[in-house]
Amino acid sequence: MTTATAPQSKPRRSRFRNWWTPSAGFFIVLLIGLLWAGRSKMLRDPGTMWHTVVGQRICITGRLIQTDSFSFTQQGQTWIAQQWLGECVMALVHRVAGLDGLVLLAAAILAGAFAFLAGRFMRAGLQWPATIILLGLVIAAGSYHFIPRPHLISIFLLPLAMAWLCDVEAGRTSARRLLWLPPLFVLWTNVHGGALGGIATVFVVQMAWLLRGVPEKLSIAGDPRVRPMLIATSLSLTFVAVLLNPYGTALPRVWLSLMHSELLPRIMIEHAPLKFLSTESVMILTLAAVYLALLATSWRRGLRVTWFVPMIWLVLACSRVRHGPLFAVTAAVAIADMLPHSTLPAIFARSGGALLNPVLAAKATGLRGAAIPALMVTLIFGVQATGVRVPLIGAGWCRLDPTYWPVEATEALREHLAAQPKDRRVFNDMLFGGYLIYNAPEARVYIDDRCELYRDVGLSRYLELREHPERIEGLTGSDAPQLALVQSRSPMTRYLTSSPHWSTLHQDPTATLFLRKPQ
Repeated sequence: MTTATAPQSKPRRSRFRNWWTPSAGFFIVLLIGLLWAGRSKMLRDPGTMWHTVVGQRICITGRLIQTDSFSFTQQGQTWIAQQWLGECVMALVHRVAGLDGLVLLAAAILAGAFAFLAGRFMRAGLQWPATIILLGLVIAAGSYHFIPRPHLISIFLLPLAMAWLCDVEAGRTSARRLLWLPPLFVLWTNVHGGALGGIATVFVVQMAWLLRGVPEKLSIAGDPRVRPMLIATSLSLTFVAVLLNPYGTALPRVWLSLMHSELLPRIMIEHAPLKFLSTESVMILTLAAVYLALLATSWRRGLRVTWFVPMIWLVLACSRVRHGPLFAVTAAVAIADMLPHSTLPAIFARSGGALLNPVLAAKATGLRGAAIPALMVTLIFGVQATGVRVPLIGAGWCRLDPTYWPVEATEALREHLAAQPKDRRVFNDMLFGGYLIYNAPEARVYIDDRCELYRDVGLSRYLELREHPERIEGLTGSDAPQLALVQSRSPMTRYLTSSPHWSTLHQDPTATLFLRKPQ
């Protein structure tokens, strides 16, 4: 007589493994690391602050901004909030959790982007140590631009779009995935102008497919003639997607005007060319060497159009350093795609090392793989929202560095404006513009980093004042500032200190506040 044995239930641990993926592990480590390092370092850009204020205005009034109301030099002039959707998200997060929430939002976007790239490396069979080293290089090549601003969405969406193109060209997914690109660009367009670079990337790849002949691996069921039609449809809809925004054609015109500005490279570091032997230059060029080495050792097994995309972004990164992170993420996607085709892993294997191990390749990460990271971010956000002061994940962890921002001088400015509300026009260093918009909303600034508003004429005027501070006396009428808030160690401070027309209201090692004497 045989006795039937009851089926054994699966241990709970195996159920957890269904939700836990290596990418989730990378996400958690990266999120904690970014929260730790970003306590004050992420809050060193004035754009974080004025973007938040713009989002607050839109959310409160329920209307998009069409004219400037923050400066006295461009008061009432046409200005569109080109990143309005990202700014509204920032405002809502700030309303609940303040600066801590903004840093958490930035850290979550970045951790998500780089965990996605780590997953691509591991699915290509890259060993854990090599994955960690390569991912560290990718992060280092773009870390100088890790700032809570809408531009982070470009660091997240560009590798996603690039990965879709790689997967379609390799035949790992259906060509119908290309039809997901237009909705992606509708979102991207309304968050950040980096959509322009994404569109250029998609255009170059898909046009190359059409011109050199659609690859056979671009598989879809049915008539093969459908493939060129599908590519052309996707490409056309992607261009149409850019116009699906509240400002219509005005939005891409603003993007193009910024790209053609001759003064931006002189006045803003992120628009300047890559400096030779700078830290960011060394990181970017090291990553470029890895990418080019893999490209050179993969061509015999058949080149793919997508593998050349990072070369375009490398050239752009050399011309404007702000493109460095976008080169880094596109290079990472291309490297993961080239690894199984390169002869470099075989060379390493003959020398006693092993870069690839297909057995260790991580399983594909679906929606389940995002559950644990999403839960963790939600829990941290909840802790911040309740005001619990816990290091790293609680409220009050992030702060504005008083040695970098005019914290004390701004308090003195607000006290003066409370007593003399008519003295609203403040000449300021460009760095302090966004900070004043955020922390002294009753003031009107001379300039901030909304360069499309001030255009080259206004930027040139500011450069002249910075290089020849005595010319501030020539500002008259509505252009005449009643106050000045400038860095303490600057030519303008030295001039105003010695000028008989100005008196010092406040001075500390970071900033000095001056008041124009009545004539």
